[in-house]
Amino acid sequence: MTARTVVRNEWRLLMADRALRAVLGLFALLLLYALANGIVWARFQERTVETALAGNAERARALEEELAAIENGAEPASRFRDPRAPNVLGGARGSHTAALDPGPLTALAVGQSDLLPYYYDVNIYTNESTFQQNGEVENPLNLMVGRFDLAFVVIYLLPLLILALSYNVLSEEREQGTLALTLSQPVSARSVVAAKLAFRALLVVGTVLAVSLLGILATGGAGSPGRVALWCATVATYALLWFALAAWVNSLRRSSAWNATVLVGAWLVLVVVLPAAINIAAGFLHPLPSRVQMVTAQREASNDAVNRRSELLARYLEDHPEMAGSVVADDEPALGALAWAATDAVNQRLEEVTDEHDASRAEQIALVRRYRFLSPALLAQEALMDAAGTGDARFARFQAEVRTFAEEWRGFFVPAILAGEQMDAGVLPDVPRFELADEEPADVARRAAVPLTVLFGVLLLVGAGAGMRLGRVRGAE
Repeated sequence: MTARTVVRNEWRLLMADRALRAVLGLFALLLLYALANGIVWARFQERTVETALAGNAERARALEEELAAIENGAEPASRFRDPRAPNVLGGARGSHTAALDPGPLTALAVGQSDLLPYYYDVNIYTNESTFQQNGEVENPLNLMVGRFDLAFVVIYLLPLLILALSYNVLSEEREQGTLALTLSQPVSARSVVAAKLAFRALLVVGTVLAVSLLGILATGGAGSPGRVALWCATVATYALLWFALAAWVNSLRRSSAWNATVLVGAWLVLVVVLPAAINIAAGFLHPLPSRVQMVTAQREASNDAVNRRSELLARYLEDHPEMAGSVVADDEPALGALAWAATDAVNQRLEEVTDEHDASRAEQIALVRRYRFLSPALLAQEALMDAAGTGDARFARFQAEVRTFAEEWRGFFVPAILAGEQMDAGVLPDVPRFELADEEPADVARRAAVPLTVLFGVLLLVGAGAGMRLGRVRGAE
């Protein structure tokens, strides 16, 4: 008996088992539905980003036309909306939207892209409260349980299918009395189990990767071959780990019912209980400050700043002496300078509150990263999110670049506010523009190497243990 004979026999058994065919068909439909769901979200995010960028061009064109009209003798529509005032041109009316394009493989793994903001309207009033708010109103249930995408199917449902196909690859032979006959041939139990599992792995993993590649081709993700390779390697390693675990449990030479119970229990602990326990522990040990605290701090700081604008302006100029010349030359500072001093005071107070929030959040992330090695599901999820470009790291990089851009924006307009200058259409080409420097493929590979290497190491360990025990199985048992 050869491995080819075993595979051919497994194919016949599969075709004869209606229930098994139905399960495989249902799994294929779930994969396609998950892919369609991910594509819908990716298209929505693309349209949102396109709309935001189109809004930048429309605002710039409208401001340029109005400034040109004013230069030709027209009057501004309102004193408080006069685009010649730097606090108006650099404020909400002239704001610039900084946007993050969808990740290369967002259609496969929505990840954090439906939870974390992917665009910000930047102006001189951008502060820390801006970065704590989401630009989209989302279904709270979606945010709580996550979207049904390919990554969800791979992490949660693929192991169950693998266990359903593999829990009795050896025990069924023993229970039907065919194991002795099989092993009387020049073949070992290890090679029989390996051939059976190889056929099932080819069928299951091949289906998942085929659907994944279909989604990649449909959404243009093939332009990132490194991410595609990382996705495929993670899916294959994670799936093979569950096949290896099934082989190891079968090597214990217990009944099929016992195997099924143990394997389902392992799935429940490794995929559901441990990740949930780690997240709960992170929230309990390092609770985040309430958002109400931020709102209250902003309100109190605003009220205080209104009453102390002159004092705050003097303090601001002490901290920024390079901006003091044109302001202190006047006996009475301009209202714009006073208003900006108050705004800056509010921003500083919010930074104090958000520093506490960011510190707690960093401790939570550190705790999860420290204990993620206990769960293969967490390791696989981390690698899949990095491959898709929808993990925490890419969004954190985007937010850091938006903060830098906001500083650049204020640096352009605030000196003119303090000096009481007026602006014209000639300054528009010099107004800062946001250009995102996305992460390099090498950075992604370096970050994903740790979880993928650990996952592969566990696969080798479990596979080696299963192989050693199966090598001791004899037909007479």
